[in-house]
Amino acid sequence: MIEILLYIGGIALVALGIAVSIGWHELGHLIPAKLFGVKVPRYMIGFGPTLFSRKRGETEYGVKAIPLGGYITMIGMYPPAKPGAKVGKGFAAESIQAARDAHSEHVGPGDKNRMFYQLSVLKRMVIMFGGPFMNLILGFALTFGVLIGIGSYERSTTIVEISECVPSSFTEKVDCSASDAIGPAKQSGLMAGDVVTAVEGQQVRNWDQITEYALANPGELSFEVLRDQSKMSFSINPVLVERPSLTIDGKTLTQKLPFFGVVLEPERQPQTFAEALEYSGNVIGSTFELIVTLPVQVVDLLSSTLSGDARDSSGPVSIVGIGQAAGSIASNSDADPLDKWASGLMMLASLNFALFAFNMLPLLPLDGGHLAGAVYEALKKGAYRILGKPNPGPADTALLMPLTYVVTAALIVMSLILLVVDFVNPLSLGF
Repeated sequence: MIEILLYIGGIALVALGIAVSIGWHELGHLIPAKLFGVKVPRYMIGFGPTLFSRKRGETEYGVKAIPLGGYITMIGMYPPAKPGAKVGKGFAAESIQAARDAHSEHVGPGDKNRMFYQLSVLKRMVIMFGGPFMNLILGFALTFGVLIGIGSYERSTTIVEISECVPSSFTEKVDCSASDAIGPAKQSGLMAGDVVTAVEGQQVRNWDQITEYALANPGELSFEVLRDQSKMSFSINPVLVERPSLTIDGKTLTQKLPFFGVVLEPERQPQTFAEALEYSGNVIGSTFELIVTLPVQVVDLLSSTLSGDARDSSGPVSIVGIGQAAGSIASNSDADPLDKWASGLMMLASLNFALFAFNMLPLLPLDGGHLAGAVYEALKKGAYRILGKPNPGPADTALLMPLTYVVTAALIVMSLILLVVDFVNPLSLGF
């Protein structure tokens, strides 16, 4: 019963975190829009039927039933058709005109000069970039809070076991044979319980630093060790061995690394600002890679589900998959409360980085599509200025509405596939 309650609690907390992240994103649009004088009739978290709303000033603030995003309504999102422009017929023409007329019911007598399209290119870019930027800031804040404030598990410098030999192969179970060389740590006299404090006179706080030093300085190393509160010195000569480092497309890649012959105690340690920044940059980079290949990833995920194969744990998930992961983490009896909070906060940090990266794609209706339109407009106006031509006016991004519908439909289809896969073939966290 307790595990079920914890599972539900984990889902509820991550759902709240997602709602906050979406609301935070929309604030990034709302605040500069109001500062620049654009009329904003609505600020909503979610889609579908309204669960709750309250009007403050000229803006209605509310929460809707489907928590799959949010939006603000700005009048004059698209410019009117240019004088003399031909009016077409059919779905494409109707969708373009509908985009121009959207939110016109909110335009009052005093709103003539409060249209979004009337702003300068720079101000429009600030408004559209504001949302993704807020997610980026929140992602950094959560990551830094966890890595610097709580810390992450690393291989400490505390030895819990000494390897008897240098194994001929590295698997989960290592059996030593008579022909295997004696382990470097055993040969040097190191023992379980020893704590390495320095290498060649340089203080160390985790074993990764020792590995990096050994790679940069091959050969025998001098270890300063604390044993039963007594300081001791040992000389150890690590052996370079081929170790599995990465698996790509079923192939295991190896890397030559120094082997000391020790088993280390995992220890939570706070990271430095530079380490947290590097980690965040790597997450953002890998997120962009995932999003760029999202259609292929979704097809592979659907294929593995239909064939009964295990899904890729690093692949995309829906909001259902995020909730499942949060529930599993919260109900994991082997993890302490601090570990659960750290995992949940890092999950929300990754989600915010994903919201940033996804919204930066130069496709309408995403923020990146509006930013791309603004950049195009700036380049076009600059070229006209150089050529001595009159100002061409704002870029008519309403003409891209047919393509916008195609992109929207594709996003909906991929979202539905991910939802179904997360129900049928849920992600396993390996607990």
